[in-house]
This record gives sequence, C-alpha cells and structure tokens, in this order.
Amino acid sequence: MPSTVKTSTAKRPASAPVLIRDATLWPATGKTLRGDLLMRDGRIVAMGKGLKAPAGVTTIDAKGRIVTPGLVDMHSHIGVYASPSAMANADGNEISDALLPMVRAIDAFDPEDPAIARAVTGGVTTSLILPGSANIMGGEALYVKMRGRTVAEMAIADAPRSMKMAMGENPKRLHGRKGRQPKSRLGHGWLMRKRLSEARALIDKQARWDGGRTGDKPRPADLGLEPLTALLRGQVLLHVHCYQVHDIETLLRIANEFGFKVRALHHALEAWKVPSLLKKDDVAVATFADLWGFKMEAYDASVRAPAILHKAGVKVALKSDHPVLDARELAWEAARAHHYGLPAQAALAAITRVPAEVIGLGHRVGTLAVGKDADIVLWGANPLHLGARPVRVWIDGVQVVGP
Repeated sequence: MPSTVKTSTAKRPASAPVLIRDATLWPATGKTLRGDLLMRDGRIVAMGKGLKAPAGVTTIDAKGRIVTPGLVDMHSHIGVYASPSAMANADGNEISDALLPMVRAIDAFDPEDPAIARAVTGGVTTSLILPGSANIMGGEALYVKMRGRTVAEMAIADAPRSMKMAMGENPKRLHGRKGRQPKSRLGHGWLMRKRLSEARALIDKQARWDGGRTGDKPRPADLGLEPLTALLRGQVLLHVHCYQVHDIETLLRIANEFGFKVRALHHALEAWKVPSLLKKDDVAVATFADLWGFKMEAYDASVRAPAILHKAGVKVALKSDHPVLDARELAWEAARAHHYGLPAQAALAAITRVPAEVIGLGHRVGTLAVGKDADIVLWGANPLHLGARPVRVWIDGVQVVGP
C-alpha cells in the first residue's frame, strides 16, 4: 500500500452552506480554538474568526459549545450483525472454514440496521465494518459513511482495501469444537503459513506469466487467493483481532516471514506490556477503555493501557466492536480512557484522527480542516464528560441529527 493515499475525486453531495458561529473548535490535531466554521457542498471550506456569511447560508450560533470532527469507528459490525440480534441477522462470520480471505462484508451489510441511526446520534459518521473473529482469515472489510438508504449510497467507493484476520482463542475454539483445524495455536500458525505460501506461489506464477515465459496460457488466477496476493503486494491494510502477547509475537513473526505489514491490532488487551514491539513495526492498536475479563485472553488488561501506549508513541484508537459495545457510546470510551490517564486531546484523536489515519481515510475525515469532508459534530457538553450528547451532526454537509 502506498504511504500516501490520493485525495478523493468522488463527487460530494450538493448541500447548502452552513456557518457555525462562535464555536470552540476541537480539530483533533492537538490544538483548540474559538471561532467559526463554514461548510458547503460536502466540504469544510473555511475556519477562523469572523467569517463572512455567504448568500443563502444557514447560520448556527454555537454559543461557545464544542465542535469536533465526526467520530470514526474503526471496528464495527453494524449492518453485518444487525438489530435485533437473531440468527437471521447474524452475517458477520462465514464459519464454514477457518481460512476465508475472499469473503466480503459488503455482501452482508444491511443498510436498514436500526443501530446505524442510533450510532449517528452518538456522533459516529464513518465506520469500518469488519467481518467477525471466528476465522483465522475472516475476509474483506467495508468502509461506510453513516448516511444513506442503500449499500451503494453508504459505501465509500474510493476507500483502500482492508482485510480482517484473527489470532488466539476465537478460531481455535469455534473450529476445534467442530473437529477441524485449528484445534490449537500450533494448527493456527501452520494454517496461516500454508495459505500464505499458496498466495506467494501464485504471485511467482503470475510474475513468470507477466514476463512472457509461460506461453499462451491464461494468466494464473485464483479468486480465493487474490486478497492474500494483494496483501503480500502491499495493496491491502491488515487488521488483526489479537489479545495476548504471545499471539502478537506469532502474528508479527509470520508477517516478517512473508513480508506483509500489520496495520493494526484490534482489542489487544495485553499490548500495553510490549509497546516497544509495536512501535518498532509501526503497528497501531484499536482497543477498549476498560472492557476486560469476558474470556481468558481478556483477563490481563489494564485500564491504563491507552495512556501507556500513547506515552510510548504507539498510535491508539478506541472502537466500539458494535454490538459488543453500542456504537452510540464511542465518545464514552474516549471519556473513560481520559479518566484513566489518556490526555484529553489524545482521547479525542483516538476516536477521530487516529482511526481515520490508520484505516487510510485521514485525507478525508478525522480532523477539522479546510478541504476535509464536512462530517461535523456540535456537542451539548464536553464530549469527554459523562452524559455528553451531540446537539447536531452533519455528514458530508447534510444535517442528520438535530432540530
């Protein structure tokens, strides 16, 4: 994956200009300022003091209240585990095999999940919809803006490709009970290497074909391996469900063997023990503020983990894992992490700028800046305080919450 992502050329929806006056702007860049913000046609077009109101503008007096970027939830199962919870709506895992990198969340996403509207009332405007963690290789993710009536309207068409894998307890428990690999972490590591070796062999065959050394046969292809060949070529961002230190080490060992990059560890409740290991490989952590103890690999967590990792220079994001936590409460995750020592602006960044950058959308969302998408939240109280709720929410300049 290139280190920079081209600025989107996707057409933004036409929307009338909106001017927010006298706001306390938290851009999620570490600084705060008092001033105005103007949005038009889906973008932020100006920020500063005393902005001139253009013709036809809707002016909103913030009265000093806080304005932040829309929240970015980088680990959600909204739409693939839709409400109400029932087998009919449980489409987050294809559990017929432990190695399914080719399945895609877009094929399971339900845009009519009632939880989507609820999440928006908590300020969530962008989500990365991941397959579940039942499989070693769970499939490709879907990027969505939380506004629209169809999958096509909600999907972010020019987003990067992302893939989900899982280490540890979940795959061995589910598949081991069914009498197939992996029954242990031994089998888990072997299956990863086996499938990655198959993908690497396919790349070698394609390279020989591209060099004109295989005659007139069609170019070698395998739809089931294509996502892994893209991963090995650096064209896919890899997100991995992983809790314990020894599973983190196994993952990074295999990544180094095959030359792919781990973009982020998700949950990672023991990552606080080995921040230098993650910083060395530039691996981000998407974690919980204080959720722990729900299974053995979640026993050795620390409520200070986000603060410890941040201080060590590791990129820290907070996420909902909806429906594990209600996505509407994403800001409450940041508030609790702040209570346990994560600095205030780092806590805001953990639900805005950091996840946006880690999932490859930092050029569009996650901060308040001229040219960025007009995903904006006006809060009724400090978003890091108990009970804070958005007063208004805009997605691409269109108000979706508020009077």
